[in-house]
Amino acid sequence: MKKTTTEEKILLSAKKVFYQKGLKGARMQEIADDAGVNKAMLHYYFRSKEKLFDKVFEQSVESVTPVLMNVFLEDSDLSTKITHMVEMLIDLFLKEPYLSNFIVNELSQNPEKFFLNVLDFEEGLIGKIIPVINQQIQSEIEKGNVNPDIRPAELIINIMSLCLLPIMGQSVLQKTLGIDTERMERFMMKRKQTVTQFVLDAIKP
Repeated sequence: MKKTTTEEKILLSAKKVFYQKGLKGARMQEIADDAGVNKAMLHYYFRSKEKLFDKVFEQSVESVTPVLMNVFLEDSDLSTKITHMVEMLIDLFLKEPYLSNFIVNELSQNPEKFFLNVLDFEEGLIGKIIPVINQQIQSEIEKGNVNPDIRPAELIINIMSLCLLPIMGQSVLQKTLGIDTERMERFMMKRKQTVTQFVLDAIKP
């Protein structure tokens, strides 16, 4: 079994704190305490809170981007890609419960960083996916299977929003619906089918 290094422990703790509190709300001492090291050790490995945050942000981007890339660049029809995207996003954000809040928070606080790292219009998510999806949507439009007003970027944003929002508001949603944790988990898993069907119905001509 591989032993966790000090650097890895720091990154795990930083991820936990940054995901919950963002860059401004996080404190280096809090991260050090969680990792079981002194604050000087954090500075030794990462020099500053900003550099540590950048590393966590980079890892977060790397956990989301390949998911979307793999789905939309796979050799399958549009409805299958939509189904796979919904399943993979919900699984990912349920596994990393604070990741959705982190992304939305950083999108509002640091939009330039987010768009530069995630949505790069040449080498990033949008640059590689949009041409492929646009071609596939156009093909489906010509066959009469898809609404001609559908736009690739809006389709992706709509899917992500439908997957993200319930996960971000799980605690509030659970209280509103008056259900226990087990039923809430079943509700979230059912969202895969609900969201997929909603999107597929929405793109029909």
